[in-house]
Amino acid sequence: MSTRTPKLAAAAGSVVVALALTACGGNSKSNGNDAQAGGGCKPAHNNVKTIEQGTLTVAAYVYPPFADVKDGKLTGAEGEILTKVAEMECLKIKVVQGASSAMIPNVQSKRADTTLGSWYRTAKRAEVVRLGAPVVADRLSLVSASGVSSIQDLKGKKVGSVLGFLWNDDMKKLLGDDYKLYDSAEAEYADLKAGRIEVAVNGSSAAAYQLQKHPIDGAKIKIPGPDPAVKSTLKPGQTQFPVSKDNEDLGKAMDENVATLRKSGELKKILDKYGYVPEASEPGEPNLL
Repeated sequence: MSTRTPKLAAAAGSVVVALALTACGGNSKSNGNDAQAGGGCKPAHNNVKTIEQGTLTVAAYVYPPFADVKDGKLTGAEGEILTKVAEMECLKIKVVQGASSAMIPNVQSKRADTTLGSWYRTAKRAEVVRLGAPVVADRLSLVSASGVSSIQDLKGKKVGSVLGFLWNDDMKKLLGDDYKLYDSAEAEYADLKAGRIEVAVNGSSAAAYQLQKHPIDGAKIKIPGPDPAVKSTLKPGQTQFPVSKDNEDLGKAMDENVATLRKSGELKKILDKYGYVPEASEPGEPNLL
């Protein structure tokens, strides 16, 4: 989600799904990701440690086009990128599904090695997890039939977004009870279509995906100009794959694997497949929101 602030309580009752990668399944004996017996898989980095030997445990929630789980596999743009990152380290993937608000806490408390779903690089997040290098560039967008295009024009309107987004605190201060939070983008856009809210606030890529999947007559996507009332409008959001603060080796390996995928053109190819704008594949130098 392009963007969510970490909560300190993890959601209970998470669903765990094991995803076997065809390139190199099975556990290893030494560092948890060395070449498996008879598998011929050589990890890109040595001494990478994960919670479970031979496995990358991923906290996940449904947030297309960034993240989804279908037919026992991670999908969505970041799902495919992270799958390739794991393959490069000869790791299978185990998914821990839950609410968006549980994702960062799961990494912080080591219930998961990492998470996905458009988690922006933020100063608050950097206090509790080790932030990854930028993966995808994304911007806050406003979706409405009336073409609302500025933050100040939201005043007096019913506005919705999804739990965990970076901008929620600022929006709540600005809009008060007119700002409603949803558990999922699907629920948010259902209310937008029904007229129960007038504006939906999402990352630009997720907004385009939702309108493609659930068309709304006259709906337009607008990216507002910078407004200090909502700090996430001041710089582009940069998604990343966080790890726990004491797992620098894993974080560094994942960052380098993402860089390899970007250099080869594979990362852009994945983003193109999911309809991202061209600029999304080049997030630039790391920033903090």
